[in-house]
Amino acid sequence: MIISKHVTLAWRRLRKDLRFSLLNLLGLSAGLACALLIYLWVSDERQFDHFFDHSAQIYQLMELRNYNHQLAISDESSGQLGDAVARQMPEVQYEATLAPPAWFQSFTLSVGDKNIQAVGQYAEPEYFQVFSFKLLEGNRADLLRDKGSIVISENLAKKLFQTTENLLGKTILFQHDREFAISGVFANLPAHSSQQFDFVLSFDYYRDIMPWVKNWYATGPHNFVLLKPGTDIGAFNRKIAHIIRDNTQDTSRQAIVLPFADSYLMNTFEHGQRLGGRIEYVRLFSLIAIFILAIACINFMNLSTAKSSRKLRDAGVQKVLGARRGQLIGQYLVEPCLLALAALIIAIGICFLLLPEFNQLTGKQISLIADPGWIPAALLIALFTGLVSGSFPALYLSGFDPVTVLKGKFPLSNSSLIARKSLVIFQFSLSVLAIIGVLAVYRQMRLIQTMNLGYNRDHVIRFKSEGKVLENQENFRMALKQIPGIVNASATYHNLIGRNYGTISLDWDGKDPNTPIYFEGIGASYDFVETMGMEMASGRSFSKEFGSDSNKILINQTAAQAMGYKDPIGKRLTIGDVQTYQIIGVVRDFHFESLHEKVKPLYIQLDTKGSTWYKNMVRLRAGQERETIARLQQFYSSYNPGFIFDYQFLDQAYQDLYQAESRVSVLSRYFAGLAILISCLGLFGLAAFTAQQREKEIGIRKVVGASVGMLVFMLSKEFLKLVGASILVAFPLSWWLMRLWLNGFAYRVPLKADIFLIAGGAMMLITACTVSFQSVRAALANPVKSLRSE
Repeated sequence: MIISKHVTLAWRRLRKDLRFSLLNLLGLSAGLACALLIYLWVSDERQFDHFFDHSAQIYQLMELRNYNHQLAISDESSGQLGDAVARQMPEVQYEATLAPPAWFQSFTLSVGDKNIQAVGQYAEPEYFQVFSFKLLEGNRADLLRDKGSIVISENLAKKLFQTTENLLGKTILFQHDREFAISGVFANLPAHSSQQFDFVLSFDYYRDIMPWVKNWYATGPHNFVLLKPGTDIGAFNRKIAHIIRDNTQDTSRQAIVLPFADSYLMNTFEHGQRLGGRIEYVRLFSLIAIFILAIACINFMNLSTAKSSRKLRDAGVQKVLGARRGQLIGQYLVEPCLLALAALIIAIGICFLLLPEFNQLTGKQISLIADPGWIPAALLIALFTGLVSGSFPALYLSGFDPVTVLKGKFPLSNSSLIARKSLVIFQFSLSVLAIIGVLAVYRQMRLIQTMNLGYNRDHVIRFKSEGKVLENQENFRMALKQIPGIVNASATYHNLIGRNYGTISLDWDGKDPNTPIYFEGIGASYDFVETMGMEMASGRSFSKEFGSDSNKILINQTAAQAMGYKDPIGKRLTIGDVQTYQIIGVVRDFHFESLHEKVKPLYIQLDTKGSTWYKNMVRLRAGQERETIARLQQFYSSYNPGFIFDYQFLDQAYQDLYQAESRVSVLSRYFAGLAILISCLGLFGLAAFTAQQREKEIGIRKVVGASVGMLVFMLSKEFLKLVGASILVAFPLSWWLMRLWLNGFAYRVPLKADIFLIAGGAMMLITACTVSFQSVRAALANPVKSLRSE
């Protein structure tokens, strides 16, 4: 009964001040819609890799490395490590080794005359014991026990056989080269799995074709273990720390395990500690949601306290009639909670409309209907928003002396005025911070897109070597160069957008044996430097004009510095105590990793034989890309029948490397605009209310000769002062936060003063436009109407 009475009173008050109620409703709706979308995104991110049975017991074996007195963690380790740990440690229940992620690629699978490209990986037999992907056919304990077996996905089974039933024992032709028998069919992988593939082959088969994985000194594979319940991780890490040293006498590498479920969100390391990664964006957007809700709540608080004089007499009468303060607080909290629930309904409608676009921006598959788990969270967020936004006005309105109020004295204290101004400063500080953040992120992304990488990624396509191409790759590339529109062609096993292979097992004259230095390695064919548009700092690149260059090598400038050579041409470099090479050229430094990393020492070996993981790099003539690719597809189909010509532009692959940052850049613009919009709605309401309160004063001033400009300035200056104060508060905070974010890049834009000046100027202009509309309207009003009752 009491609640229904409170709701009725609240509804009447909302209808009475309809204009301000609509402003509050619009602001709260926008804030709640933003918070709900961010909640869905954050919830989706946090679900990755947590759906496995015993996910808390799955750990990845990694290497803690100490190079040049700097600790680093690598998720790549020796292909022998997992097996050694499983044999020696009783805490290990299951162990599985996977091929390096760089080797997960699309392959051609054939059944009859049907050829399909599918993404595959190589894994040890216990892989499906560690990772509990759902099986449709096959015995989990028997999968991949045979080198000639294959496990395929539900989708792939339907594409190849139009069914998922009775497929065990049927064969699939792999790369038109070898048949594999189906030993299992797994259900389509969940969207929240960081591992995505269509089929799995035996890692024992991979060992046969890639014998380097049997070498303790070579790293690349990923090793996983399922530990028994109750395992002490600290003690386990101490027990396995020596295994690499015992097998290599290498004291710079140490085995450790880290939770696999954390890897998706926390995949960056610093000084040997897991510090960040995508989790930073989860935290960032969570803060953005809180800030935008805070701005919407502040609007409600400010308008409610500004209008408090209208409600004080009502509160005084209720107190005289015996109402306690707690009852009044409850009564005045109903109004914001009612408004918040109405705003939630509108916000859900907004989310339904925006979700397809939001999914496209974020690369997600979020559905409000398929996963109703968001409903309790949305209700809690709305209720919390209502309580927070109404708490200050409720406490403010319920705390006055009723006798004073009923005498017609409205005690609008300085403290309430200061509180309201502080809230305005706070919300506009957040808006200024958002503008500065957007500008800084935009400039950093522009640097990423336009920075000279040391090679030319434009107009270059890449595709793998397979089938007949492998028989004589040099002849194939010679034929490619004859196609009109192709400028040059080469091949490499490096993708040029991340580390692929490296080693510390290098030696040269004068090297300190106690200082291991990591070198990235690239295997490439002739014309690699020329095709990629790299520049030589000294010496020459590989060339057939000088006979065989099989015992020659190129290094980059950073490698020359690390080796202590001013002129390394002619010097000797030994790799792995196996072969010694003569340095014939120094390539100018180029970025083969993201700009989060500094350029590392690198060597380039000549490899004309290539392999299935080799990628052909083909430079196309600018402006003729479409015609040239059409010719290339026709040539490839006739040259390599049965294989699909699957290519990718290198500049697109480079952009994909910064997919997370690009999405943050786009989303931050939307969220910043929303924060500014909500702040301006509140400012618009405050300006309207102020003009309404000073209506008679404005009329008197006009009668005595005040101009419209003077009146506009009088009404606007107070708000401009508050925004000016918010700018001063936001500048140092935004400088500190942007520095933190930019420090994640080894190459970053400077935070120049113009960013802050643009943000401050934009905020002042927005404020002036918002306030001046109401100010001009009040200044142009006929003073006769406002003074009629005097």
